Amino acid sequence: MPADFGEITAYHHQEATRLYALAQEARELGCLDEADYLAGQAARWEEAALEQQTEMHRPPRQVASQSPFLTLPEEPHIHPLIKWPMAIVHGVRCGAAGIGQFIFKRRTPITSLSLR
Repeated sequence: MPADFGEITAYHHQEATRLYALAQEARELGCLDEADYLAGQAARWEEAALEQQTEMHRPPRQVASQSPFLTLPEEPHIHPLIKWPMAIVHGVRCGAAGIGQFIFKRRTPITSLSLR
């Protein structure tokens, strides 16, 4: 397979053309399943060629670190005396929710389940 992007696109088109010709021959011989398969393969090669061509002509993406004017928003500073109680309350809420789900599952009557 070629290494140049333009040659890769041409190669994809070549393979698609070859598979379309094989599909036409198979259709003429009466092998419709094989003809459909080969036409599908040819369509995939054409799709790959189109994708390669669009990627080739797309401008390169800018990386965020290349822009000197881009600044990330800073996290607001929260005093540790406020942060610790908030974390404890959050942990208690999550733990209570987990225990509540466990209790709810245990209270579901097993007799209502049928094995039939």
